[in-house]
Amino acid sequence: MSHDSMHIVVAVIQPFMLEQVVDALRLLPNFPGMSVSELRGFGRRCAHAPHRGERTEVEPFEEKLRIEIYCRDAELTAIVDTIRKAAHTGNAGDGKVFVTPLTGVFRIRSGEEGAQALLCGHPSESAHG
Repeated sequence: MSHDSMHIVVAVIQPFMLEQVVDALRLLPNFPGMSVSELRGFGRRCAHAPHRGERTEVEPFEEKLRIEIYCRDAELTAIVDTIRKAAHTGNAGDGKVFVTPLTGVFRIRSGEEGAQALLCGHPSESAHG
């Protein structure tokens, strides 16, 4: 298996910022692709017990989107910087970006392993670039 460093980038963003984030990421060279899923949650602003007089029937969860990107070390900084810039509104709830190490990747179709499995295309297509 390849020993190139690989990472998992998880970003939680406002749903209305998705198009802007996707457009910016797709411009990056060697962008490996992404998955998006809907989620609900709350951060520090809503992480307290209701105070006296505060309505308790109001659900604290907000709609968010979770973006997952699996990338090589070479693309990591550009991906994180792009998400941070494209998802930024300056308002509370803009979201967060998490980065963790990725210890293995295996492409089922071709049998490629490691960082090579993160590259787009068929093995013969990526041999020259």
